[in-house]
Parts: sequence; structure tokens; C-alpha cells
Amino acid sequence: MSREIQRALKKMIQVELDAMHYYRQATRHMKDKGAINHFNQLAQEEQEHAQSFYEIYVGDDLPSFTEMMRTQPEDSPLVQSIDGDLLARLDERQALQLAIRLEQEVEGLLRRLVLSTGDPAVKAVVEKNADSTLNHLQLIQQDYQRLYGDLSG
Repeated sequence: MSREIQRALKKMIQVELDAMHYYRQATRHMKDKGAINHFNQLAQEEQEHAQSFYEIYVGDDLPSFTEMMRTQPEDSPLVQSIDGDLLARLDERQALQLAIRLEQEVEGLLRRLVLSTGDPAVKAVVEKNADSTLNHLQLIQQDYQRLYGDLSG
């Protein structure tokens, strides 16, 4: 496995863990039970995505997965942007809009990673996670439309 793919996998582990932390934190500030349920589901699935990347990562430079789940690195842009004070100021609409942008960005990263790897095992894991991320996006969009109507609004 190339170093470039290794770096990409390492980044995707952290991206997925950051998304997990976002969804967990966001539920503390939401009121709609359906959206809260979906965000809890998404947090669990983001953890599963991170673990699937961790399992195919070839290297010994990462701590245990359990330790990584508990750690929120201070230099993570996503974690920095989702502190409790920020979320307390976000309304539910903004939390859903942020989640939509997050899932769109992650899906794009995953699709590019699929194209850049020749390793069939890596490609299969990344492709599966990209498809799941697209499902996340669609679920969040459905919540948004149910609560607020048109996505452009």
C-alpha cells in the first residue's frame, strides 16, 4: 500500500471520528426527536466507518482505536468549529445545514480516494463508506425537508 493511500486512510479515520463527535454534540442542542434519532444513528455509523478504515490501515503509528475515539485533537478544524458554545448558538436548521455540508465534503473525499487507489481491499472499504455517506446525506436532507421544506431555503 502506497504512503499516499496510508496518509489518506489516516486522514479518513480522523474525519470520520470528527463527524462522530459532531453528531454526538449536536444532539445535545436539537429538539426534533426524529433528527436527534438520525444524528445518533449517524454518530454510530461514523464510528463504524472510522473503524473500517482503521482495520485496513497498515502501520503502527496509530494508538488503539478506542483511544482514538476518546481523543479530540486540538488541531482538528472540525472539532475546533463545533465547540459547545458554537452549537448552543446554532439552531436546528443550521445544525442540519452543517451536517449536509459535512456529508457532501466527506463523500467527495471518499470518491476521490476510491479513484486514487489500486488496492482492491482498500477500494472496497472506501467505496462502501462513500455509499454509506451518500445515504447519510440523503437522510439529513430528508429531515431538513420535513422540518423546513425546500433545501434551498
